[in-house]
Amino acid sequence: MKKITLLAILTVSFLTNAQVVLSEDFEASTSLPDSWINNDAFAADDTWVIGSGGDHPGYTGVDTYLYSLGDMVGNYAYFNSDADSNNDLAENVALESPVFDCTGLATIVVSFNTWLLPAYGGMGYVEVYNGTEWVSSGLDFSGVDATYGGEQIIDVSTQLSNVSNAKIRFRWTGDWSMSWFIDNVVVQQPQGSAPGACTTPNPLDEAMDVVINQYTSTATGTTYKWVEVGFAAGTGDAATSYDVTYSLNSDLSDPVLVATDYDGTGTSNGSLWGTTTAEGWQANTTYYWKVTANNIAGSTDSSTWNFTTGAADPLGVEDFTIEALSVSPNPVKDVITINSPVGFDSVEVFNQLGQLVLTSSSDLMNNNRLDLSALNPGMYLMQINADNKSKTVKIIKE
Repeated sequence: MKKITLLAILTVSFLTNAQVVLSEDFEASTSLPDSWINNDAFAADDTWVIGSGGDHPGYTGVDTYLYSLGDMVGNYAYFNSDADSNNDLAENVALESPVFDCTGLATIVVSFNTWLLPAYGGMGYVEVYNGTEWVSSGLDFSGVDATYGGEQIIDVSTQLSNVSNAKIRFRWTGDWSMSWFIDNVVVQQPQGSAPGACTTPNPLDEAMDVVINQYTSTATGTTYKWVEVGFAAGTGDAATSYDVTYSLNSDLSDPVLVATDYDGTGTSNGSLWGTTTAEGWQANTTYYWKVTANNIAGSTDSSTWNFTTGAADPLGVEDFTIEALSVSPNPVKDVITINSPVGFDSVEVFNQLGQLVLTSSSDLMNNNRLDLSALNPGMYLMQINADNKSKTVKIIKE
């Protein structure tokens, strides 16, 4: 979910007020670094290993999620419970760092990139050694089934202040569950400033009739709903990630959703939510939201905005004109044709995570033909918009 700029992380280590006390990108070897320990607490023959390649083993086909969503580069460390631990033994296995010295550091921040699928009882714990015992870092992925990806930033100043023999570990528990991937682990005293507040919300503040979209994942059979939102990055030091909080309350108490993985450039991004028809975005409902911009030096909240959703899901429109739209060929290798007896306004293509990957207005297309050659093979949803209505078609890119 959260993204990391590795160049910025490497640069701060050379600046006056910054001090890196641990840095590991797992690129040196196809085996775990000698200084890192695989702690198999249950003696269940479980092992963290080094891997490479972007495809997540929990999905079929070519997806590159580890690189595109987890923001990993090259090699990474991982534990694959699903593939490697079907032995009827529970798992409690930790990847432990070497000792690092935090003496005299005013602020201590951990950052790393991750892709974590804790389904089927799997749980991930990020823990630090405070010189006496292992304690929580403040970030644990426990008791949840959602996927987590991208940059994670944790302030561990309280736990590790003046600890000369500090360590960090990534501890997985489960029993033939899923998997956890880790890359670019850095512990440092950062320098610089937190990013400026984001501006320019999309939808506009107090917008009405905001569209709710939905699709059903072919990989899991889960039905998701999404609302497209966007914003502009603030001034000041650049953000490396963004968190977006939604609530039914104007003070943003009791959030209904906290979404991540936004680039902050003003490009719309779909906020996924819901696994049943009763869950997720609701029609005729006012949502309050804010964007939190993060970098290694801190976080900054935007103003609180709001929008109100429309009366119905546009994918359920039963109208002869819109339903008359079709596409061919399907499956498609490169170019797909939108067959429309009445014309259309625009076409948007979404991947299986609900992310917008391609958009084109009708006047930019060549004879209603859209070039999909830049997309990776897989399943996509093509949403055709015409006369304030939409039709979504599942397409297969070969």
